[in-house]
Amino acid sequence: MPHTLIAHFRPDMVSGAERAIADVVGEMSASFPVTMLTPGEGPLADFYRERGFEVWPELIQTKRRKYPGLHTMQSIRFSKKLRKRAVDLVICNTFAAAGRVGDAARLAGIPCVIYVREYFSDKKIHRKMLNQADKIFSVSKDVQQYVARFSNHDNIETIYDHIATGPIEDRVRKSRENGGRRIPFGTDLSVVGLIGRITPYKQQDLFIEAVPLVLKEVPDARFIVVGSAKPKEKDFELRVKSLAEDLGVGEKVIFMGQRPDAIEIMAELSALCLTSTADPFPRVILEAQVVGCPVIASGSGGVPEMIEDNTTGLLFRPVGPGSAQRLAGKIIRLLDDERLRLEIGKRAQERVYSGIAGPAAVSSFEKAIMGLQSEHVRQTNPN
Repeated sequence: MPHTLIAHFRPDMVSGAERAIADVVGEMSASFPVTMLTPGEGPLADFYRERGFEVWPELIQTKRRKYPGLHTMQSIRFSKKLRKRAVDLVICNTFAAAGRVGDAARLAGIPCVIYVREYFSDKKIHRKMLNQADKIFSVSKDVQQYVARFSNHDNIETIYDHIATGPIEDRVRKSRENGGRRIPFGTDLSVVGLIGRITPYKQQDLFIEAVPLVLKEVPDARFIVVGSAKPKEKDFELRVKSLAEDLGVGEKVIFMGQRPDAIEIMAELSALCLTSTADPFPRVILEAQVVGCPVIASGSGGVPEMIEDNTTGLLFRPVGPGSAQRLAGKIIRLLDDERLRLEIGKRAQERVYSGIAGPAAVSSFEKAIMGLQSEHVRQTNPN
């Protein structure tokens, strides 16, 4: 029975990439046994165990420049472990996870896939990693086009992230049954939110710049920002918070920090904004669509593949002069038209069940894995 190993890069966090791979693998046929390789113990290993996956915690990363010989030695040693565990296919769940694991898979003669979910920098080592992979999965067509710029690889396939809707629906239902409210504003106010890590490319500052423009037309609007910055980006978070005060909207905007109940909060919003300069395939959009929350998002990256403008969401151009005015205009339009909000939320909710992130994503993933494993068997056993 084919055995797939899915490798990860960081042990200390569970992001959209890890939740997405858990969702798709969780709905695959039992004939595809999967082991999650995590770089040591930590929150990620715990997450996968809670979801019922076999976890192999092993740290195999070293600093190449400091210990160049150790890199090769570890790759050889790990390749032997891969053969001992009878691994038939290695999938690196992010581009960052592909370095050491990819080398080991190649030494073991095991096909290796890189699931590209990000826009990476153009470096010689990155081009080499891409071209040595047996296949590349891209999380969106926009990412596929991006990867093609740095690789002569002709074996790239877009496989959209799947989202398991049941657990999200259960969380929202329980939250509503409990009757509590997580948003720190009353139900008589329209609340617009932005959920995600606070970082420059997600442009929380653009969101804050739009706030006073919205308040001129919709004085009862309120705003929340959910998420926090990594230690190296704390200065940006402080600037965003200061910006709200400088613009005189500090009392109308609440920074809620990192929250484990982001799904429940999302279900209470009048609208969700995503203001990134470019996002490959943001899971937060899928989550909002599942709970029926209308989305206003940047018309860049992979987002236009997830949202049909004016039908399942509203898109705007997030860069250049007038970007804050464009965002504010979209927010005002939704807040002023309850019928439009409900229609967009409903259509998006219907689309997420039957569209690109639905069962079709699981089928595409299974089919791609099956093809790679079958080809590997033919090559190793030609007779």
